[in-house]
Amino acid sequence: MSLLSVSSPTLVPHQRLCDTAIYARLSRDRQRLSENVNIQIAECQAFADEQGWPVVGVFPDDDVSASKFSKKPRDQYELMLAAVRRGEINIILITEMPRLYRRMEELLDVIRLAETTKLRLLITTDGISYDLSTAEGIHAAINAVNNAMLESARTSKRIKRKQAVRAKQGKVHGGGRPYGYEADGLTIRESEAEVIREAAERFIIGESCRDLVCDFNARGIRTATGKLWRIENLQRTLLKKRYIGVREYDGQEYPAEWPAILTREQWEQMEARRLSRSHGWPKGKTGTRKYLLSGGLIYCGRCGGEMVGNGRTAESGRSAVLRYRCRRTDNHGNTIGCGKTFRIAAPVELLVKEAVLTAFDDPKIAVLLAPKGDEDQIRELVKTYEARKAKVDQLVTDYATGVLTREQFILAKQVAEAAIQEIRELLAQAQQQTALAQVPANQSIREAWDTAGLAWRQKIVGLVVEKVVIVPGGRPGSKTWRGFRFDPEFVRIEWKA
Repeated sequence: MSLLSVSSPTLVPHQRLCDTAIYARLSRDRQRLSENVNIQIAECQAFADEQGWPVVGVFPDDDVSASKFSKKPRDQYELMLAAVRRGEINIILITEMPRLYRRMEELLDVIRLAETTKLRLLITTDGISYDLSTAEGIHAAINAVNNAMLESARTSKRIKRKQAVRAKQGKVHGGGRPYGYEADGLTIRESEAEVIREAAERFIIGESCRDLVCDFNARGIRTATGKLWRIENLQRTLLKKRYIGVREYDGQEYPAEWPAILTREQWEQMEARRLSRSHGWPKGKTGTRKYLLSGGLIYCGRCGGEMVGNGRTAESGRSAVLRYRCRRTDNHGNTIGCGKTFRIAAPVELLVKEAVLTAFDDPKIAVLLAPKGDEDQIRELVKTYEARKAKVDQLVTDYATGVLTREQFILAKQVAEAAIQEIRELLAQAQQQTALAQVPANQSIREAWDTAGLAWRQKIVGLVVEKVVIVPGGRPGSKTWRGFRFDPEFVRIEWKA
């Protein structure tokens, strides 16, 4: 077989200058219609054998894209470049240029490598040679990659057009089996649908995703792929609009061809709960709460500062214990409290629990806190939030395109974010009422407390308690209460009007 060179008609004459690396790559191919990497390798090996070139390495990347949209690393490609840098390779042999490159920056890196290493040629099995030691060869290689990039862009547009049509028809997107449905994405798997419904109901009444994940994993309930649930995975699953019979694409909604598992009202209540919370935890705090009164319910009676959960680890013969402490400084070193007040968490929380449950035993409290059940209000709040969030996104675009100056952007963004925070606070108020509303009809709050998660208990406490104040004083061990060395006189509960 003779080589058709687009840069230099002369082959490398000496075998020692023909050390060849075979590179093969295949993107993910669900239909298995494309040639696999083994076929590419066999074709390259046959070509090298005909030329009499020694193959010093074979580098296959299977299920990896070379396009600019891919984030998956090409491990074998990187190993090949390392061999080039060591001076072990003169020729890179491929079946076609797109197997090697669809990104111009990668080709430019190899062109620079050819200036300082023994690499000289990129060759395809149809006989096209790109001599990286000549201007003509470099120009031809650049043109080949440009053509590959253009074809990749065309392919991407074709796929997007097809996806848009399928979305408007409400058809499944593809991918793995969605939880709650069979492999066709259309038929409900009732055992999993019941889990979705249970999770939605419990999330709406105030249980955290952490509580749900712990419960589901302990009960042996697994994901669609048979793995343990994770907090972020469960929340992402619950808030998919697929479960209310909606197909989403490019920010638009279309009626889906599959049946819904949840109602739109349930989805809006879950979304309202998500939006009513802050986007993240303050620095210095973890995302896992263990304390009933953390998050603004317990304060130091000495300085008035907020107390935080601060567990003591087991050491020097002492057992581990959860406790509250007054925090002296924040993460920036600013003084925010006295740092002198500490109290064991268990007896404080038991005292607050009994006081709150006793309060709810009073029928007047139940009447006073009777929920409005205004789902329309929650729905409107969610819509308002989305509208205000869109305004913030538009401000970013206006600043990027020069419509707004930096000063105008900062001012407008502050105003818009304040409006968003206002909606979050209104949603938080609505969600507190929802937590009370969803107590099962055949249970009292006292009965529901024992089976509910920590997040729901915190909401119930927040309905009637303004704050819990730890009064300084009292010697440990001077009094015993419910098996603890603890004096209830040094805890003050301030109730909401």
